[in-house]
Amino acid sequence: MVSTATIKFSRQEIEQLIKSIVLRLKVGTTFGIDKEEESYNRLKKDLTKIKEQLTKGEQEVNGHVTKEEFYGDVCENCE
Repeated sequence: MVSTATIKFSRQEIEQLIKSIVLRLKVGTTFGIDKEEESYNRLKKDLTKIKEQLTKGEQEVNGHVTKEEFYGDVCENCE
């Protein structure tokens, strides 16, 4: 059984995650065999695709998900 989760990240947060993964991959290979390299490469590839989709969506009017639907009911005082 495969479990999934929905997590909301901004494009900037996704960019930071990608940078962190790249750093993790570089550090991991520096110390020899990295048994988790494949998993991190897959995660990096997926996040890169998501970032590209977000960038493309920002450039065209999407109409499927509004900003309010994406972020939910959040007031400035609550953050």
